[in-house]
Amino acid sequence: MTNQKKGGKKKLLLLGIIAVLLLIIIAAGAWWFLLRSTAAPSPEQLAAQRAQQTKFIDLGSLVTNLQSSDGATHYIQVDVQLKTYDPNIAEKIKSYMPQIRSQILQLLAAQQADKVSDPAVRAQLLEKIKEVVNQVLQSDGGILPTTEKSGSPPIVAAYFSSFVVQ
Repeated sequence: MTNQKKGGKKKLLLLGIIAVLLLIIIAAGAWWFLLRSTAAPSPEQLAAQRAQQTKFIDLGSLVTNLQSSDGATHYIQVDVQLKTYDPNIAEKIKSYMPQIRSQILQLLAAQQADKVSDPAVRAQLLEKIKEVVNQVLQSDGGILPTTEKSGSPPIVAAYFSSFVVQ
């Protein structure tokens, strides 16, 4: 009878080891499916998210005089749109609108009337407008400290919806 007791204890010990191993396997499987980090989104998914978050902000019409080499008075009138992916940025831009518009007007007034119609100069102006707006938003005590975390500026592009030189 002692052999039967030993055989029963061995079976019981073997069943206990199997049960512990099954629990470990189940726990590892649960960790793998539930707690592991998710895969990075595909470029298509990122593009779809960006498209949903895209917002355009109208700065309105801006009119100023231009530098002139021929002695005549020349004016520029532009309508500027800003592109952002941050849905909350519009309110922040409204609070800084006088400073933003002033700096853009100074930038426009420094342009030469005979050169401003060149497409390359227009492209440079748009880039400078974007930089000016981002600089205003990221200064003044760090109104937008989160932009440093995301790695992208609050304004990603600027566009002319109207451009008239006289």
